[in-house]
Amino acid sequence: EIDRRLEKKLKITQKESRKSKSPPKVPIVIQDDSLPAGPPPQIRILKRPTTNGVLSNPNSASRPAFPVKSLAQREAEYAEARKRILGSASPEEEQEKPILDR
Repeated sequence: EIDRRLEKKLKITQKESRKSKSPPKVPIVIQDDSLPAGPPPQIRILKRPTTNGVLSNPNSASRPAFPVKSLAQREAEYAEARKRILGSASPEEEQEKPILDR
């Protein structure tokens, strides 16, 4: 009786393995090129609206006009910021100090 049960299970597993080996059945769709294709979809490029509804130059509208600083003004601001952050006004002052930490 045990042999008979084992044979039945063996047959069942063999049938299942045969079913799993066969490729799955999937419907194949074949396109017919003889029929004319529909019109291509229309694509429109739209312009972005501005805040007042009038299109203008994007460079002039998006950037506020800042006064151009002279070289002397920029150097003075840099020295002031450096002194505030590092405690020295010019990089030459730090280079003159000997390194004693070694």
